[in-house]
Amino acid sequence: MRFTNLIPAALAVLLAVPAYAQTAWEEYTNREDHFTVNFPGEPAVETIAYKTAKGTSLPGHVYSAKDARGGEYRVTVINYATAPAEGATAVEEAAKTLRTKGQIKYDGVEHQNNMRSQRISVVLPNGRFLLTETLMDRANHLFIMEADTAPNVPPPAQFQASLQVLDDNGIALRYKNPDSEERVR
Repeated sequence: MRFTNLIPAALAVLLAVPAYAQTAWEEYTNREDHFTVNFPGEPAVETIAYKTAKGTSLPGHVYSAKDARGGEYRVTVINYATAPAEGATAVEEAAKTLRTKGQIKYDGVEHQNNMRSQRISVVLPNGRFLLTETLMDRANHLFIMEADTAPNVPPPAQFQASLQVLDDNGIALRYKNPDSEERVR
């Protein structure tokens, strides 16, 4: 009789482990690329060369991690310091590329910490859902966030809303309004 009472308890423990694995998100900070974001574990880092619309090759990094639900989360950071004149069109260029990935469900201008950003939601040809946010900070860094999830699983809010752009001292940037250089302290 006692053995049969243990079966439901054992099943509850076994089923709780995958649920915990889905929520094991951590804050990841990278001072070199000036950001912090929540990822489902330690991200893999890839160094890339990013081509602008004018053909300029800029250094960048792609930070990516996968969660237990099959979602993939990426932050691409491109350093425009050597091409500041091209920074004015960086967000629109990146958004144009993201729009080609599938059927657009939402495309709008947003303000991430009062920095102008472009948010685009796309249904990919394979049926997966891609939520993106693209923004340029005042120090010439382009940030491209991508959450690629199954169609029946919304991207976790802890990724979408977690991006903080950092200054050289590691302090999160937030401006009083989108067109201001004046920071909120």
